[in-house]
Amino acid sequence: KVLTMNTQTKKRTFKLNFFDFLLIILVVLILAGAGFLIAAGAAKPADQTVIEYTVLVKELPEEMHVTSEPGQSVVDTIKLGSIGEVVSYKIVPATFDAFDQDNNITVHGVYEDLVSAEFTFRANVEKTDASYLINNVRISVGAEVHFRTPDFIGFGFVTEVREITEE
Repeated sequence: KVLTMNTQTKKRTFKLNFFDFLLIILVVLILAGAGFLIAAGAAKPADQTVIEYTVLVKELPEEMHVTSEPGQSVVDTIKLGSIGEVVSYKIVPATFDAFDQDNNITVHGVYEDLVSAEFTFRANVEKTDASYLINNVRISVGAEVHFRTPDFIGFGFVTEVREITEE
């Protein structure tokens, strides 16, 4: 008996079926997730800074009873995230500036039936070049802040920002 080698071979063609496609997608997702976890672990956490900032709520009716207690949480009413806690508040006279055309000067006056409220808040922030960020809310002098505490809802402008050093 003579054995001969089969010289005719079938050439196989590669076909991508549905299960192969799912397996490839699964492998890519696992590799991407692993890469993300490695990159997130290697990333340096942002330096946290503690600030106190003052928000002036202007021209409230004098008969409005404004209250707030130290330690109460403060929530941004637009993005609905926490933006710190109340340190203090005080009622101050509501003032205005007007131009006196007769004397060509600016006159500083006080409203008789209106008051303003100064709220001071404390928060952990992420420091950027020009401002501070608290849950994506920009805090800098002149920035408008819409906020609520358990006892008050309003908006005002930041008049002062101070970094607090931990001792």
